[in-house]
Amino acid sequence: MGRKKNKLNKKDDLSYLEGHKLKTRRDFLAHGFLSMTAGIMTPSLLSFLTSKKLYAMDCGSAIEMMGENRSIPVIIFDLAGGANFAGSSILVGGPGGQDDMLQSYGALGLPPDMHPGRSGMLSDELGLKFHSDAPYLLGIRSVTSPQVRAKVDGGIFCARSADDTGNNPHNPMYWLYKAGAMGELVQLVGTRDSISGGRSMAPEASINPVVAPVRIRDSRDVLSLISVGRLNEIFPGNRAEQVMKSIERLSERRLAQIANQSLPEQIKTLVQCGYINSQDVLNRFTPNNLSPSEDPDINRIFNLSNRDQRATASIAKLVLDGYAGVGTVVKGGYDYHNGTRSRGEIRDFEAGELIGQVIELASRKQKDVMIYVLTDGGCSTRPIIDDTPDGRGKYAWTGDSSVRSSTFMMVYRHQGRPTLRRPNRRQIGHFRENGAVDRTATLISDNVVNLSKAVVANYLALSGQESRLAEIVGDNPFGSQLEDYLLFNRIV
Repeated sequence: MGRKKNKLNKKDDLSYLEGHKLKTRRDFLAHGFLSMTAGIMTPSLLSFLTSKKLYAMDCGSAIEMMGENRSIPVIIFDLAGGANFAGSSILVGGPGGQDDMLQSYGALGLPPDMHPGRSGMLSDELGLKFHSDAPYLLGIRSVTSPQVRAKVDGGIFCARSADDTGNNPHNPMYWLYKAGAMGELVQLVGTRDSISGGRSMAPEASINPVVAPVRIRDSRDVLSLISVGRLNEIFPGNRAEQVMKSIERLSERRLAQIANQSLPEQIKTLVQCGYINSQDVLNRFTPNNLSPSEDPDINRIFNLSNRDQRATASIAKLVLDGYAGVGTVVKGGYDYHNGTRSRGEIRDFEAGELIGQVIELASRKQKDVMIYVLTDGGCSTRPIIDDTPDGRGKYAWTGDSSVRSSTFMMVYRHQGRPTLRRPNRRQIGHFRENGAVDRTATLISDNVVNLSKAVVANYLALSGQESRLAEIVGDNPFGSQLEDYLLFNRIV
């Protein structure tokens, strides 16, 4: 009776798998070696083998370098439903920037006695100017020290996006990865099992299924990244290790393709080192090192019994420790135009608290971090005061308003506050006197894909690489005007 080819009890059966069947990510998915929710079952050699840091090294120094991540980490907050950022929280103005204040901010939720031009109604302690009673500011302030806040600055992008929908191509995470935001263990992570890791879409041209985000919500999801349990179930004994070596060989083939079949001899040698030291590689990613619940800084800053804080802590841990390059945190409840102000104030404070906790964690870990905050659409208001304690005497939110939307970024630089490219210019685009985005002001004002490209350009500028924008996103829609879309000087 002939040997059945579907049994893996001999060495040549494994060769059959690695030589013919397991050639692509889809093949590994089909055989259960990778899962769509866990993403990967073992650390990806490809993620660090292709890093620009690894040249002319021997095996020992390569292993040491795996623990070093010089790219700027990125965390994206996706506030689902259409939050308000402009005016009531972050100061927006006319063509002259934040200081070119509008005559009235009533359409953006502020009654006349809270106009940001009045005494005591404006705060610049975060560089980026906030209304002094902005819930995002109050949330950030509640979990950070003045010394930490003094190392933060930011910018607001005045840009329209569609209301209350996940179809806005807001999330630039794939392009950010391509721009250098890489991780040692996995590239992209998010709190939702979606192609963007969040609610809003990624620009279609940016999507690379090979690095699709892994869903991370808590310590168990983090630890699943280093679990080989599924392989051990399928392949008893040392078969799991052999399959991991097969995956490494797949990475070598991919690497050869990336380099057009011409790799430096040092990189070839490093790949061969991976075959020998695969267990050494795995030993670097231990549960104690990866688990958010085992991180003393996480436990000091976050309340891990709270779902949103637990998810944010898990994403922040992976990104700030260099295990992931870009992470997306989705927080729901931002469709808060229910005729009150109180619900929105509470939600915005919660988001500010999460942003502040990420900044505080970056400070404790002595890391820089870029934070990008987006939402789908915006809010309209009526001159009806919510005089409840949580309403804080502001106008109630009564409907969606895409023309009052915006996004913003913040940068924490551990060595000191990042410097602006142009004095006091923290606003890209502007608002009209009627409280709406001027949709003709810039190339991002009415184009969310261009907005995502502008965010990537700003990320590149933090490392002095803005000239690479077309290489990363496929074109430079801003042309010779690119400088007008950049906020900060180089920080690394």
